[in-house]
Amino acid sequence: MLRYRKEIEGFLEGALEDCKGDIEINEIISKYFVSSVDTKEQQEIIKVSYPIPFYTQKIDFDDVNLQGFKSKQDAEHWQVRGCGIASLKMIIDGFQIYRGVHLSEAYGELVYKGFEMGAYCDRGWIHKGLVELAKEYDILGQTFRESSLHAVLLEIEQDRPCITSVSVGFNGGKINNKGEVIQAGGHLIVVIGAVKENGELQGFIVNHPSSNAELNWENHFVRVDEFKRSFSGAFMSFGIKK
Repeated sequence: MLRYRKEIEGFLEGALEDCKGDIEINEIISKYFVSSVDTKEQQEIIKVSYPIPFYTQKIDFDDVNLQGFKSKQDAEHWQVRGCGIASLKMIIDGFQIYRGVHLSEAYGELVYKGFEMGAYCDRGWIHKGLVELAKEYDILGQTFRESSLHAVLLEIEQDRPCITSVSVGFNGGKINNKGEVIQAGGHLIVVIGAVKENGELQGFIVNHPSSNAELNWENHFVRVDEFKRSFSGAFMSFGIKK
């Protein structure tokens, strides 16, 4: 209770001032106590219903199978480029778990599969290519460009997990060690939920894969202002026929 002492003292001080006037006791209770409780109860957490797992793009080099990669050189090459496949594997396996069927291939095998399908270019993972790869698992996806955070929210509210293009670590708009402004986009992550308060979007709940162990974030909340600065406006959403 001590943590709320200042708030309670403030309520009582205001209530005592009102008692000096003609305000009824029921009005005081409603003004200083009921309204504050109602406000707290208006926070809404929205999460997709599918059990989306978390996967890192960081390779476990102690794995004798190198997580499906053919060589250590391949694994090292794709480790820093694997955000798209790590994110898509989360989506695929979340739906596979929901269906009660086997999971997708190993991380490396899925990278090779996506590459062979033409889902990768020198600029990174091609969104339409990842959507096509998802179709191999009877998952329906769609791509969005020049979109708003509201568009992402609408997809989450429709129970469709999303893969969004953001800057690594949500550092968009900050200055890097070269004195340059970090641009939005360039890294793919999974959005699995959103938080609203009084009807207003407060932020998103994400799975952020990385080749850097410190940036592997599962069920991580990102404030709306941080997300907006880092969001390129491009994303994908996914669903299945129920």
